[in-house]
Amino acid sequence: MNDWLRYIKSTEGRLGHELELSELRPGDVLKVITLHADYVLTIVKGRDAILKCSEPGRPEGLVQITGCTFGQSSSIKPDHLFCGGNLELSYRRDGAPMVHRTTAIQEILWRRRRS
Repeated sequence: MNDWLRYIKSTEGRLGHELELSELRPGDVLKVITLHADYVLTIVKGRDAILKCSEPGRPEGLVQITGCTFGQSSSIKPDHLFCGGNLELSYRRDGAPMVHRTTAIQEILWRRRRS
């Protein structure tokens, strides 16, 4: 809890753009730009997405967008993404559940699927 409070106080007024994941629809595309990589997520259903990443060694394929963590804390704001937070994804590798957290989000770009 203290980590989360410390992070919120240190970033007051600087968290930036926030996106509520409930606004996403199948076919929408998110580009999440972090300190070290670009994550392109094509929404399949709900928080499930197909991920492509600009950097090798990152997860790819079907993932679930969990939300954003606050710095190095394990505290998470589920179902939201925001600049300054860390994107958290869950996925499976060889049947085993895995979690991936990015470096700080610099920018979130959202393109709605055309109807």
